[in-house]
Amino acid sequence: MSNHADSLSESNQTAGGQHPKKELAPLEVNGITAVTIGTVIWSVATLIMVLMRNQLEEAGRSNWIAIGVAGIILGLLGMRYTKRRAARIEKSKAN
Repeated sequence: MSNHADSLSESNQTAGGQHPKKELAPLEVNGITAVTIGTVIWSVATLIMVLMRNQLEEAGRSNWIAIGVAGIILGLLGMRYTKRRAARIEKSKAN
């Protein structure tokens, strides 16, 4: 009995001892969900930082709020981009 990880696939080897290469299909993912979730996380984090503004200023980290706002802005731009990209892909599939 062999404990090798490849022992299960030994019967699938070609004559030269090479494993046959399987072609992978690309995933059908448009990224809208990921960008939206990231934007929501940045929004919640920024809201919490605004509520804790005094503690951030005392710790010398008042720029964190600006970083959160930048994350929100970039997320909104990303949402616009991914939605437009998904619409272009659907349009090209229809043609």
